[in-house]
Amino acid sequence: MIRHIAAGVLTLVLAGVAVEAQPAGPATPAPAVPAVEFPTDSLGRLVFRRETYSYPRDGRRDPFASLIATGDIRPIFEDLQVTGIIVDPTGRASRAILKDVSTNEIYKARVGSVFGRIRVTAIRDGEVAVSIDEFGFPRQEVLTQTKPSPATRTP
Repeated sequence: MIRHIAAGVLTLVLAGVAVEAQPAGPATPAPAVPAVEFPTDSLGRLVFRRETYSYPRDGRRDPFASLIATGDIRPIFEDLQVTGIIVDPTGRASRAILKDVSTNEIYKARVGSVFGRIRVTAIRDGEVAVSIDEFGFPRQEVLTQTKPSPATRTP
């Protein structure tokens, strides 16, 4: 078997020498490479075009926007207070009113509503269940409705 391999290598080496030993004929011209036209402005400078990207929101926040700059981090769960609940017996049309006590912003919620990192998962009599997305891991919490004191109640 070694003889067959050695004979094959010897044949390849001799074939390579034979190819090199042939006189060079007339050179064939290389195929022409088409010239590429680059866009230029009126002064002859190159114009660079940036690739743009659009993001279909469909109720989602822009993943490239900073949470700090856009304010999408609000509301914070600890600042939310349930101020009102309307319960549908079937559970499909239940609504809740949530208030951010630090900014006095009012949120009208239904099951599936998203406020920053908080998603409403259930609305029951006297409580609202939410899922909070923290660093990619959901955490389940329940907000209970507090009864207003008679001193703060308005007619």
